[in-house]
Amino acid sequence: EASGQSVIANVVRLQGKSTGTWALEARRVGNNKILPMLDATYATKLMGWDTSFQLDTFFLATNRDAVNTRRDAAGALTSRTVEDRQEDERDATLSFDAGRDAFGGRLQINGRLARLVWFGDTDQLGLGLGEVGDPAQDHFFNHHDWKDWEGEVGADWSRTNASGWKWRLIGLHTFEDWTETDDFLSEDPVGSLTESGHFRSDETSSETILRTTYGLTQGTLKPEFGIEGALNSLTRSLEIAIADGAGAPTYALPADAVTVKEARAEAFANLVWQATPKLTMDIGSKLEISRISTEGGSGETLTYLKPSLGLTYTATKQLQFGLKAERLLGQLDFSDFAASADAIDDRVFAGNPNLRPDRTDRLEAKMNYTFGERGAFTTTLYHEWKDDVIERTILEGGGEGLANIGSARRWGMDAELNLPIDVILKGGLLEANVYLFREHFLDPITGDIRQRNGFTPSAIQINFRHDIPNTLWAWGVEHHSNFTEFYYFINEREEFSGNNSFNVFVETSQFLGVKTSLVAYDFNGRHYERQRYFYSPTRGDAFVGSELQRRTRDMGIKLVISGQF
Repeated sequence: EASGQSVIANVVRLQGKSTGTWALEARRVGNNKILPMLDATYATKLMGWDTSFQLDTFFLATNRDAVNTRRDAAGALTSRTVEDRQEDERDATLSFDAGRDAFGGRLQINGRLARLVWFGDTDQLGLGLGEVGDPAQDHFFNHHDWKDWEGEVGADWSRTNASGWKWRLIGLHTFEDWTETDDFLSEDPVGSLTESGHFRSDETSSETILRTTYGLTQGTLKPEFGIEGALNSLTRSLEIAIADGAGAPTYALPADAVTVKEARAEAFANLVWQATPKLTMDIGSKLEISRISTEGGSGETLTYLKPSLGLTYTATKQLQFGLKAERLLGQLDFSDFAASADAIDDRVFAGNPNLRPDRTDRLEAKMNYTFGERGAFTTTLYHEWKDDVIERTILEGGGEGLANIGSARRWGMDAELNLPIDVILKGGLLEANVYLFREHFLDPITGDIRQRNGFTPSAIQINFRHDIPNTLWAWGVEHHSNFTEFYYFINEREEFSGNNSFNVFVETSQFLGVKTSLVAYDFNGRHYERQRYFYSPTRGDAFVGSELQRRTRDMGIKLVISGQF
């Protein structure tokens, strides 16, 4: 990671020995086929290098059923559709890292290569005003195909002098190349082709980062200085071809590639001051300058100052408080500079080459408390002021796309609890994660106050685990709370919600010296509702109708056997 953040990996090295871990998994969802998966790591000494290799695979086939109903502005039913969606996912990732002493310091090299593939077939049968089970009157079919190659290679060298000053050099190069296609057809009545179409998006991107830091690692005053340079490039194209039932073209958008490039430089300085044995101050500032340009268009130079100040007070060994104020800069998705499309919902979004990253001023207070051998409680309260918020709106060219359109406020609380319950059940542990959010954003289309696009107001996860005393067995239940997400388009508002879900598991290392886990996830099934509200010509005008999609997914089962050598 170019920013110097650590990566936690399950790799154990024994001096002079080769070690490894492995995990075999078989997963089944509903009545679909059972798919195997393999994850493995291997660590060894190789030509003087401490090396480790890791293989991760993921294969999944799922299905989703839905009933969709449309109503007019008065609430009268206008159509009913039944939907069947079959999904297939095939992922594989191979990674490695190697380290050794070199050039008076420690050199670490790492790399990763991944192949990701996803297929989805959506089959919709229109029933008119009929009920589920009645003969279909019309038919829509869409095949979605997404294939992706991505990878990275990096190097990290560091040396610490006897005086405590540490010099670090980091280099990282990442790349991604994906293709996404949609092929669809409509029949009305069933068997009579009325329309067919083909959507195709291609995208290639890369990023190269060089970073160096120099800082003091000991003493009551620990300064650190650094600079970073990065080059980013993305090329994306969208092609659309639609024809009527006789094959005559009715709409065509040729594949016109858009290329976006960014050159970015950042300089920073941090100072950690151990003011007293219990009080620590962390103060820093970053200056970022970037030049973003599109092929054939004008470029723009952006400059941002990102200060930060943190205070940490250690009241006791178990209790710690923290205050932090910082300015954060959002990460632009250069894909938004180019046009995109959604075949199933029949949407086309225009690209916007004039996007700027959003800025956030964040103030937070944090408390950490540990108790016993396994008990811990952490809570964070925060308030954020956001500028240059990126939301969908009507662009100057008339199309729908993303733009910087205002300011927003966000406040909330994160809380995490690890609570041993041995007094009630020996070996029991309760874990809870609670996230509560609120947002305040002025909608530029309606003039109303709302949350931002894609916002989820709250989330709760509660996990219970029981390690049965004097045995090699454990069992548990995981709970994910119901949720509602909000989405906003030019002429549509959407609410997407899901039910409470439960995962149940049992695991043991009783047999053959390996760990075996059996998991029933989404034990009670998953049920989703997608409520869409339509307006014309925009959300600030007349309400014209709605659509309710009720979706269901079946329980899934997976068996995992893992060990080490």
